[in-house]
Amino acid sequence: MLMQVTPPPQPAPVTATMTMVSSDTMTDAGEPLTYISTPNPEVSSAILTIPPGGKTEWMTHPVPGYIYVLEGTLTVEFEDGHRLTFKAGQAFLQARTKWHRGLNLGSERMRFLAVFYGAKGIPDVLNPPTGSIVSKEK
Repeated sequence: MLMQVTPPPQPAPVTATMTMVSSDTMTDAGEPLTYISTPNPEVSSAILTIPPGGKTEWMTHPVPGYIYVLEGTLTVEFEDGHRLTFKAGQAFLQARTKWHRGLNLGSERMRFLAVFYGAKGIPDVLNPPTGSIVSKEK
């Protein structure tokens, strides 16, 4: 007598999905996207955490930077007082030539991933050498 063996059921295939986050040609300050020309390209990344009520130093960037907010709400303040707000899951190209800083005006910590497209030996962030860039702290 022949026995027929039924193979075990196969699990449904697991498929990957991709969700587009952003497609940008301008920075958050309205500057066109440009890449630096260098014989020594380098991509660097960092996760920055700002506690509730915290802020970064004023800064500019000599290289293009892309920001993805991981948690909380990031407020970007420009030297002229203009502010933009980005929530977790949002991304943007970071201003390069306009002085700006990051603020966490919320009650929870804020974290973002910063990815810079630069070159070996060129810093990703430039801060004012001394003092404040604005006459009155806001």
